[in-house]
Amino acid sequence: MPGQAAPVDMVHPPAGPLDRAEPLTDADLAKVSAGQLLDESMVALLTQPVLHVRMETAADLPLYMTGGDYRAAVSDGGIDFRTNDFAYHELDGFNTVCEGGKDYLLDSFDKTWSEVDRSCAISTGGEFGSASSTLEIIGTVSDGVLTAGLTPDEATAFVGAIHKDYPDYTGVGTLSLVERDGRQYVRMPFVLRALDRDGNQDGMMRLIWSFRAIGARWKSHILTPGMAGVASNQVEAVYYLDPKTRLPAYTESLFYDPVDDPSAEAGKVVRVEYFWDGVVPHAKPVNGDAREPVPPSWPAERIRPTGH
Repeated sequence: MPGQAAPVDMVHPPAGPLDRAEPLTDADLAKVSAGQLLDESMVALLTQPVLHVRMETAADLPLYMTGGDYRAAVSDGGIDFRTNDFAYHELDGFNTVCEGGKDYLLDSFDKTWSEVDRSCAISTGGEFGSASSTLEIIGTVSDGVLTAGLTPDEATAFVGAIHKDYPDYTGVGTLSLVERDGRQYVRMPFVLRALDRDGNQDGMMRLIWSFRAIGARWKSHILTPGMAGVASNQVEAVYYLDPKTRLPAYTESLFYDPVDDPSAEAGKVVRVEYFWDGVVPHAKPVNGDAREPVPPSWPAERIRPTGH
């Protein structure tokens, strides 16, 4: 998976094989620069004002990778970066709802909801507010790799800094066409590598460092990239992209340490299904209603670590 240079214009990519009206062919895909497609997809995601997702986080990786029944946290949530409207419904041992800045917990015996003595409201006002909000959003609306809600200039500065400062950090695998429910998608495997720096491993930390390129807002933006877990982790992912918008319909990302944990037994996988409808789903807690959030409808690929 070789690294790639930043494209000339990531916000307004040139018309190419992916933009044709007719169904795409393997010959069309062969003309596509995989590196440029990664950059275009990142900028498309980074500049979205609203995220609405269904996601699943699995930490039992041996069972996950071997096809067993694995335990996972499931969430259906969203955030509007323009207003900080934030809500989610999560099942992770407990059935919880975040609505109107308040957390609610379901009593599974009498099916009643009670308000929990903590706030899930988005915090603003400086670096610590940003960190608090980021940790709240990760696992409920974001996988914690990239972010969204950026301006085009901020997004291109961020992606450009990744390439300029860490040219070997990203790599893209072989693109392929996939059809699901009558729609075509481009399957794009890629890696954000854990690289050696003076004897230390830096993985997702490179996203945090590159994020400073957006300007002063890097301290206060409510979702900081690269904070899904251990800063040294490598991320190996598969994105299924809408070829016209470059936006992901589904992603599956593996987080692990390729040096100390090459089989990823202590890692985790996050699966995300995106709904580009501009909606923040509000699941209002109603006594007697014990419904649970729905996981992604896409099947798990059960991706395995490659180490490179």
